[in-house]
Amino acid sequence: MEEPEIVFATEPILRVTANLIEAQIIESFILNRINLATTLATKAARIVFSAQGRKVFDFSLRRTQGIEASLACAKYSYMVGVEGTSNLLAGYFYKIPVVGTMAHSYVMSFPREIESFLKFSYQFPTKSILLVDTYDVKRGIASAVKVAKFLKRKGVELVGIRLDSGNFKEIVHFARQFFDREGLIDVIIFVSGDLDEYKIKDLIKENVPVDAFGVGTNMGCSSDLPFTDVIYKLVEIKERKSQFIPTMKLSERKSTYPGRKQVFRVLDKAGKMKEDFIGLEDEKLGERLLHKVMEKGKRVISEKSLEKKRELFFQKIRALPEPLKDITTSFVYPVKISSKLEKLAVSLSEKIKERIKEKIVFFDIDTQADFLSKRGALYVPGAEEIIKNIKKLTGLAKRKKILIISTQDTHRQDDSEFKEFPPHCIKGSKGHKKIKESLLKDFQVLSFRKIYPRERLEAFIEKYPQIILEKNTLSIFSNPNISILLESIFPDRVYVYGVVTDYCVKEAVKGLLKENFDVVIVEDAVKEISPQEKERLFGMWKKKGVKFSLTEKVIKELEEL
Repeated sequence: MEEPEIVFATEPILRVTANLIEAQIIESFILNRINLATTLATKAARIVFSAQGRKVFDFSLRRTQGIEASLACAKYSYMVGVEGTSNLLAGYFYKIPVVGTMAHSYVMSFPREIESFLKFSYQFPTKSILLVDTYDVKRGIASAVKVAKFLKRKGVELVGIRLDSGNFKEIVHFARQFFDREGLIDVIIFVSGDLDEYKIKDLIKENVPVDAFGVGTNMGCSSDLPFTDVIYKLVEIKERKSQFIPTMKLSERKSTYPGRKQVFRVLDKAGKMKEDFIGLEDEKLGERLLHKVMEKGKRVISEKSLEKKRELFFQKIRALPEPLKDITTSFVYPVKISSKLEKLAVSLSEKIKERIKEKIVFFDIDTQADFLSKRGALYVPGAEEIIKNIKKLTGLAKRKKILIISTQDTHRQDDSEFKEFPPHCIKGSKGHKKIKESLLKDFQVLSFRKIYPRERLEAFIEKYPQIILEKNTLSIFSNPNISILLESIFPDRVYVYGVVTDYCVKEAVKGLLKENFDVVIVEDAVKEISPQEKERLFGMWKKKGVKFSLTEKVIKELEEL
């Protein structure tokens, strides 16, 4: 799309056709440029909309993340309606109107505030905007009135005053009434200081007579949302002279649509934007928004000047539905997927699912004698009832070659955890051992006191059907090796069972969800201490997408894989 263009979430705004390596090399640069430009232009446009015709100026230079970002803010904010910038370099580069007022330091460099006003007015007789809140704002306004009347007798008009602090709703009214009462109705009131679109909208809603706004930090850094989540994805590929083959991602919440796409815009009879379609390149659904701008590394159309882009923005914004100009609107502009693209996505999705193999991992939590044996040091009442199901799951893992990641609570005699719990699972004791029903013949134990290199962990995954991670806290994620293990395996589903539901199982599920893994709790292979806490946890987990199953059902489902 040529800038400036109004775009919506999920719409492709750039299409690159290149060999895979070259396309990949430019990814970061492209995303950086588009992210910054789109974020700044969107934020500035929202501020301009909120000002409802009052002038807005860019004061962001001191707050942006670097000089390049400050230039970008000046450029893109001007493109979408900001009137000028305090950035002299941006004015030089882009021919943007440069504006500025006096500084507090300037006022403070004179013995008297009014003296600084007079000197500044002599220096800039046709552009003076006086900063009146260095000391006492009401006295500053009174001094500005005196200077304005003095200048008026000499045939010079004071342009305005600037307020950079205080209660704007109160002090702006005071200033306006003061100037109007003295016949200075043309003196403008310029407000700056921690402004954003919401504060500006509130001032206007309250009929505060502000004439212009200087916006810095919140526009230059887009402080409430300092990024646009722009993505760059492969949608089709070919080898040498073969046909292009569509590709897509199927990740949860991150799926993509395949194929070479186009964005089509439909306008109503009044010329207002009605709806957009995302379709395939060869479809005809409305005005095409993606146009070829480069071929073989060279531009095929000339870039428009900044002034021309500004004019185009004003033209395009007239087609924007009015509700979208309200920053608090709940209106959602319709962006639809064409039926042809939808069919391609469904068909390709089914093919991909057929050719990829699901990766399953079992999480076996603390199945140790001290917890499951009635003679155990920290016996969980009724835990012996789940042993038969643990045995079945261990057998299933052996038959289907499913990796078991087990945890083993491991303590020393003087462990600090024993201040809260009775001594248990002391290394070398009978209670520390895992029950035989949860053990395979071959396994590898990983101490929490040692960090293994990634290459060695990956070798363990290939060699051993069971990896046991020792831990001396409630969470398996306290073992520094678990994150790399999970990353190397990257399971599609993790089946969790063991003890205790309200302690170590809870921490395991918490860690897995944090890492965005799909979790399945084997309900009849876990045991809790508190039924009420179990019920609470199950309810919370269900809301977070955790699935629940029973041992026999798990066996039936996984035997079919």
